Amino acid sequence: MKGIKIKKATIKDLNSFWRLFSQSVKNQFPHYSEKAKNYFLKKAFSKKELRNDLKNKNIIIFLALSDREVAGYLLGLYPYGGVSYVSWLAVRDSFQGKGIGSRLLKEYESLAKKQGAHKIHLWTDKRNLKFYKKEGYKLVGNIPENYFGADDWLFYKKIQKPRY
Repeated sequence: MKGIKIKKATIKDLNSFWRLFSQSVKNQFPHYSEKAKNYFLKKAFSKKELRNDLKNKNIIIFLALSDREVAGYLLGLYPYGGVSYVSWLAVRDSFQGKGIGSRLLKEYESLAKKQGAHKIHLWTDKRNLKFYKKEGYKLVGNIPENYFGADDWLFYKKIQKPRY
């Protein structure tokens, strides 16, 4: 989509990221219970935790920006043992279907490759199976009542040969 810029977030971007992140967790992930969503937003992925994780380079956040509005984001981990992990990917409802999620994944894959990753893993719910398959991810399988009681599908994508 023209007019969309993808950038790696810094601590200065945390407030604008947080607005969409908290809204998307509440509204775009219906497979999680309210209790799980509260846990994400108040503990595991609270603004304080995210600030610390960004500062300590434990996480990577890519933002898709339309002017100054955050249209989408990807939150992932740095590679460990040659594997990177996508924790969260969401696009604002009004921007969906315009290739933003694909662009966010490509940016993350490119960075992960530079950092020595050979694979990317992610979990998703059944609504996104077609999207990840289209992006070249391979479905490993389904685990019912997995993390936080949600039904999860595990995907991976090989992005280069292992360096180990």
